Amino acid sequence: MLSHRSLLRSVVASVLLMVGICASPAQQTENQQPSASGSGTLGDIARKYRGEKSTSAPAPVAPQKSLGEYAAAQRATKHAEVLLTEKDAAELIKELTEITDFASGDTGYAEHTVVKHRIVGQEDVKRHWSEALSGSAEAQRLARSELVLKKFGYLPKDFTLKKYLIDNSADSIAGFYDFQTKTMNLVNWVSLDHQRPIMAHELTHALQDQNFNLMVWERRAEPRSHNSGMQVNADEGQESDARRAVIEGQAMVVFFDYTLKPYGRTLADTPSAIDFINARMTESYDNSLVVHNAPLIFKESAIFPYREGLMFELELLKKGGVQEAFAEAFAHPPADTHQVLEPKAYFSGEKIPPVIIPDLSGILSPEYQPYDNGTIGQLDVRVMSEQFGTENDMFTITPGWKGGSYVAVKRAAAGNDVNPGTADIGLVYVSRWKDAESAERFAEVYRKSLSKRLSVADETRLDGRACAEHHCALWATRVSTNEGPVFIEIWPDHTVFITQSLSEEKVAQLRARVLFHENHAKATVAAPELSERVQALPGFQAFRREAEREFMEEIFKPE
Repeated sequence: MLSHRSLLRSVVASVLLMVGICASPAQQTENQQPSASGSGTLGDIARKYRGEKSTSAPAPVAPQKSLGEYAAAQRATKHAEVLLTEKDAAELIKELTEITDFASGDTGYAEHTVVKHRIVGQEDVKRHWSEALSGSAEAQRLARSELVLKKFGYLPKDFTLKKYLIDNSADSIAGFYDFQTKTMNLVNWVSLDHQRPIMAHELTHALQDQNFNLMVWERRAEPRSHNSGMQVNADEGQESDARRAVIEGQAMVVFFDYTLKPYGRTLADTPSAIDFINARMTESYDNSLVVHNAPLIFKESAIFPYREGLMFELELLKKGGVQEAFAEAFAHPPADTHQVLEPKAYFSGEKIPPVIIPDLSGILSPEYQPYDNGTIGQLDVRVMSEQFGTENDMFTITPGWKGGSYVAVKRAAAGNDVNPGTADIGLVYVSRWKDAESAERFAEVYRKSLSKRLSVADETRLDGRACAEHHCALWATRVSTNEGPVFIEIWPDHTVFITQSLSEEKVAQLRARVLFHENHAKATVAAPELSERVQALPGFQAFRREAEREFMEEIFKPE
């Protein structure tokens, strides 16, 4: 694994190699225009790349270490802390002003006040995230998010979310800006030379905050208190994931621009560098990041703001320059992860209509109690397709997404003071797709995923028997599992209707209620994507920093 020093050298060397800058940058000029190869969206590039790959069988993959083995290996090879000297600390604080000025000029964001700062140690950082996870409200959010993620199969049944976040909170952070305290936290275990580009990234957040109030703009000022009833009215929750991609994508641009500063270049005036980054980003989909052997939903949620956020910002830079990529992105942010994953949808203003699930309490109460609800966004679908599908499913299924919502309910018999398990949770999940092929492939991936996360007894096809309101499903199956029946059905208009752990009698009533309802209500609360739940968890910022570092190592490692 690369050190901070090796990583930064690799970044600069790789970008400069592609840009063609020599040791005397003052003599260099470049009037190169963007190449055609970089004009597609990330999805287009990735699908093209996948299509050109060899169809030969992949090489065997060595088994991953367990979390315990990985942690033990890390402890055995852990290097001594690099503590800043008093002189280094004074120099770091002095350069904070200079780097802030650079970030301000690079983004066009004014510095309205001097950025507060402090120098912290690893124990300070770990204590910070541990305290963030200790409140009763946060504990409840964690428990609900963890159980729903397990119900969908994103997390293993024996995974403990809180412990994982605390255990992996501090080791790899190299400075961070705290939105709540408005403070730049400089760390005392990373040397001065290697904190400068990191400061450029994090001080960009300080400038964003001073100009747009990130706690409000990103909608993270209060823990999300969306409707916990048995319905999903509409969906604005995906905006938070998309806005986080803007926040981190812009900071990544400044990070690269700062490394190019000695050569008098920026990404905005160096199209070859943009093409190079596009290519390396696409290749990164073939390489599985370890990140402490985290579940895939963690890794993809952590990488998304950096990888897809940077790709999104590069598209804006190419289309409209600095103004389009920075100020305009805050004034007119992407509406959802779909617009980040497919920038052409952002440029055209395409918005996916919400998948509405009406109030189900008349059918499920009093046997069940409300537990959770939300949306399954395009990023969630991509993770599910990658986790349970074949190699290319994440690129073939994901673009077909046209919305999805779920309602989770808890058996009343489980009690209020007992920690429920996944068997105590009933699930209704409705998704829409652009075409029949996408709907069919997603239904098949979901069906096959059941045997990987549940004990499956048998399966019965229900074609012609899954009916409601004089209509029948185009395709339907019933899978018997150790947590109760799972119904997977494809209906007209490319709608996939799925229930888990609910009786056949209840499902018959739910079909009519969910698929043939008339909705006249307007949204009063936001319904977040599952991946957004992960992103919003206290302590996840630390994990995101580790994922960012490993991701950067991967895309800029020597060939």
